[in-house]
Amino acid sequence: MSKDQSKKGLARVNTARKIWYRIVSPKLFGQMELGETYLTSPEGAIGRNLKINLKDLTGNMKDQNAYVKFTIDELEGTTLKASISGYELTATSVKRMVRKSTDRLDDYLVFKTKDGKNVVIKTLLVTQSKAQRSVQKQLRQKMKAFLAEEVKNNTFETVVGNLVTRKTQMTLKKLLYKIYPINEAAVRVLGFAKNNAVEMQVEESKAAAAEEESTEEMEASGEDETALPEAA
Repeated sequence: MSKDQSKKGLARVNTARKIWYRIVSPKLFGQMELGETYLTSPEGAIGRNLKINLKDLTGNMKDQNAYVKFTIDELEGTTLKASISGYELTATSVKRMVRKSTDRLDDYLVFKTKDGKNVVIKTLLVTQSKAQRSVQKQLRQKMKAFLAEEVKNNTFETVVGNLVTRKTQMTLKKLLYKIYPINEAAVRVLGFAKNNAVEMQVEESKAAAAEEESTEEMEASGEDETALPEAA
């Protein structure tokens, strides 16, 4: 066999055929096409992550300040199916929310969804004006208790869906407004928690809120007593 023939034989052996595979979203976004990828082996795509601007999923320009994360986890023929794995706001949109003479309250929470997934939620509250520390504590505790119930009673996909439609944000804002006027009540980041993350139970949130209120009442009564003039 000549050298040219041997080279051609090797080339035929080492060259693998590539195929185009479509990547589609879950039912929440109507199983729309997220993109395409050119692969020799589709199994290598399993576990890959994608981050898509929410505007491209909904067609609404108002949604351009958020991204939805997907993970490819299933192969069906020449179609790769992706599930939702996260949600986040852009850094620029968060920066625009915070203005002068306001208070920014950030929290890091870990809860378990109805379908048994531990999730991390990074929240952001922005008040209309400077608030006292006691008021800030009430806002934090009320928010934690609300989100604990929201996550506990819904699957992960439903939780993301409620963020995408702003149902969660609007309900939370109305709830907190009864305590103190706020400009923004947002979830900056939502994603899966690591194995060593500690879950915050609903009961713990409520207990902490009750303890906080009790402490504040005691402090307030103490201040009233010290404010009284001494008897002559």
